Amino acid sequence: MRILMVAHSNATWTPDFGRFFVERGDALKIVSVAPDKIPGLDVAFVGIEPFDPFKNKHMFFTRVPRIRRIIRAFQPDVVFAPYLASNGLSAALSWKGPLAVCAVGGDVLEQVKGPRLRRCLRETLVRFVCWRSDLIHSVSQGITDELVRLGVTPAKIIQFPIGMDPKRFCPAPGMPRAEGTRFVAIRKHEPVYDNATIIRALGRLRAKGRTFHCTIACNGSLLDDHKAQAREAGLDDAVSFTGNLPREQVVDTLRQADVYVSASLSDGTSVALLEAMAVGLTPVVSRIPANESWVDHGRTGLLFTPGDADDLASALETAIDDAELRRRAFETNRALVESQGNMHQSFARLAEAFERLVSG
Repeated sequence: MRILMVAHSNATWTPDFGRFFVERGDALKIVSVAPDKIPGLDVAFVGIEPFDPFKNKHMFFTRVPRIRRIIRAFQPDVVFAPYLASNGLSAALSWKGPLAVCAVGGDVLEQVKGPRLRRCLRETLVRFVCWRSDLIHSVSQGITDELVRLGVTPAKIIQFPIGMDPKRFCPAPGMPRAEGTRFVAIRKHEPVYDNATIIRALGRLRAKGRTFHCTIACNGSLLDDHKAQAREAGLDDAVSFTGNLPREQVVDTLRQADVYVSASLSDGTSVALLEAMAVGLTPVVSRIPANESWVDHGRTGLLFTPGDADDLASALETAIDDAELRRRAFETNRALVESQGNMHQSFARLAEAFERLVSG
């Protein structure tokens, strides 16, 4: 097949998608509003520098003529666009042939309560792109339910997570460790991921005299605010802010931890959660539908009320003290994500769906 992806080249899964199809023998070209190059893959940059993910949203309209020219030159059999409401919109306006889109979370779900006008605009965009698309890949039941609520034909939807690479994300020797005092969080410093609640919870633990260290490995618009919050809470020696890390360093950072923490207010199926579970960490994550699908509270991890720092602090204390919980999580979670969240299986299913789409 000849596949053209309209995708952010800086998204963690774009290189994995691309390399899978190239290794299959497909011809692949990626069109991206982000300037990042991907070694071994053909990436055409159509965005604006310096790249800012929160500005210049008009690009998804104004770059359509350029994307059309690229499509005419490449002559794909199918166009694939992860991020339904942004890249999917560009693809839907640029291409009249077989179109597949991927809905991953905030492109469909309302992540943080906002103005009604913005919500109506997002829903209108989602409906249009789904009407134009022949295939919609949803990464979670919550996203599928929202698409159906918006009137999307269920027969167009296939549902499975993007998944993680079990060969890359594997446990460190000696896991699970006797102590569970090393935490890691890798969601961006943006309102939907609510890292402020994590820092407040860590402050509660420090006030109780608990010993721990938390690595927060990500960037985002609220990074400086969260650093100041940690300083004010007296957490300078207990929290490390690394910023974004190269992919292999993310693996190493996860393997050095015992407990994975996420306070996300909304999500699809979090790839970061699946990667942490594959490494053998005990997940302590917000009680939202996307996480409840993967974490059995009290048996394979812990869930806490979103936005509740006291509830999170209590869950983290349990994770530190309950070695049996950490052992069960280690023994159970990797097998779960290997069978139900394996990236290679997910990509193979996508490839089969694309072939049906092209042949049909």
